[in-house]
Amino acid sequence: MLAGWRIKKPRPFPYPLTLRNNISGLTIIEVLFSALLSAVLIAGFFYALSTGEFSNTLSSAKADLQAQVRSNLDWITKDVRQTVSWEIANNGPSDSHIKFRQVEGWDISSGILLLSSNFVEYSYDLSLKTITRKSLDVAVNTLATWTFYNITSVPFYTLNAGGAIVALNSTDLLTSRKLIVAVSAQKQVRGLLNTSCSLTEEVKIRNE
Repeated sequence: MLAGWRIKKPRPFPYPLTLRNNISGLTIIEVLFSALLSAVLIAGFFYALSTGEFSNTLSSAKADLQAQVRSNLDWITKDVRQTVSWEIANNGPSDSHIKFRQVEGWDISSGILLLSSNFVEYSYDLSLKTITRKSLDVAVNTLATWTFYNITSVPFYTLNAGGAIVALNSTDLLTSRKLIVAVSAQKQVRGLLNTSCSLTEEVKIRNE
C-alpha cells in the first residue's frame, strides 16, 4: 500500500442522507385501498364471466326446449292426420284427452275406410305436467308408452260454429273437422329462471 493512501470504509447506507430521509413504506390505509381495489376488479371479472356463461346456458336451454316442443307437436299432428274426425269424436275427446284408430286403407268395393285394430291415445296430466302417448290393442292393453315432459297446459282444442277456439268436444269437432294442438312447455335453468316455449298448429283431419 502506498504511503499516505487511506482505504475508504463503505457507508452503512450508500445513499445521501436527504434521500434516506425521503424513503418510506406504504401506510396501512394505502395497503387496504389497494386490496379493496383488487377485490373489486376481480369480482367484476368473475361477474362478467358468470353472466356470459349463464346467458349461453339460457340460450342453449331455450333452443333445447323449442326443439322438444316442435318434436312433440309434430308427433301428435302426424298421428291425428291419419285418422278421421268421427273416430276421435266417438272416443270421449276433451281438452286433455284424445283416442282414435288410424286409417290403414280404403275398401273400394264397399266404400268403407279400413281402420287399424290398435288405438293411439294421448292424455295430459296437469299434476305431472306430461302428455302421455299410448299404443293400445283392442282389449285396451298398453302395448307401448311415450311421455312428453314439462308440458304446462292442456293441448287439445277445436273450432265452434262461429269459428272461435274452444276446448275439444265431439259436437264442434264433427262440425269443423279441425283439431287445434297447442303444446306449451316450461323449464328451469339452473333452478333460477324459467324458460318457456309454445307452439300451436291447426290440423285439418282427413276427410271421410
